[in-house]
Amino acid sequence: MVRGFRDAFSGFFAHQGFFLAAGLSFYFLICLIPFLFLIISLVGFILSSEAATRQVINQLSPIVPVYQKEITRVLLRIVATRNVSGILGTVILILFSTQLFAGARVVLDRILGVKRGRGYLKGMLYDILWIFVIGVLFLAALGATGLFAWLQVSVFRPAEMPPEWVHSMSIGLGVGLATWMFYLLYRHLPNRRIPRGAALAGALIASVLWEVAKQLFRLYIVKVGVYDQIYGPLGALVAFVMFVYYSAIVFVLGAEYVGALERGGFARS
Repeated sequence: MVRGFRDAFSGFFAHQGFFLAAGLSFYFLICLIPFLFLIISLVGFILSSEAATRQVINQLSPIVPVYQKEITRVLLRIVATRNVSGILGTVILILFSTQLFAGARVVLDRILGVKRGRGYLKGMLYDILWIFVIGVLFLAALGATGLFAWLQVSVFRPAEMPPEWVHSMSIGLGVGLATWMFYLLYRHLPNRRIPRGAALAGALIASVLWEVAKQLFRLYIVKVGVYDQIYGPLGALVAFVMFVYYSAIVFVLGAEYVGALERGGFARS
């Protein structure tokens, strides 16, 4: 375990982890809006278009630990003014969205030492499949958070459960969902199959680090508030970009841990 952490940090600097995280953040930012439109479209098959928009935005905004109201307002405004329809528009959105998974695969392949890819066409089809996988996972996350909200109102509140316990359970649910997401990415996104044990351990480490990063970032903004003071009205945007970068660093660190465990012969299956 200790050696795995040491090898992960060594690999992070050897693979220029900060540079990889910066590139991944850039891909995320340019793919965010088309990917958001696609997720809303997928959820819209079950809910109405307006309800799907609200559900997706409300599910995404709490992920960012600060400026949630401002970010929600901006995303709703962007979605409200979208003007993409028809088959051609959908194809364009899909092509833009797949670049996020292609960029993440490049990062994972470099960290895990994967030399051979799937080929351009096969890789693109695989990335399109990932869009639908994320859509299904998003629906599952909506169901889980909806169930937890119902438990809060119907079970926890009548039972007078301490708010600290409910808050801890909420954090635990978030860590669990994040672990699930990281596990699928670490195990199935690279150009070769990763051992279950290594992928799960890396996913757990990444999800815990991500939750710690969210709490520390929220505390920093609340106590210091430097982005508002320096950037004024753009403070929310700058804070969002910085949090995306911190999240990418966590993703890269988790991948390095997966690689360290795999090289050490952990859970080869």
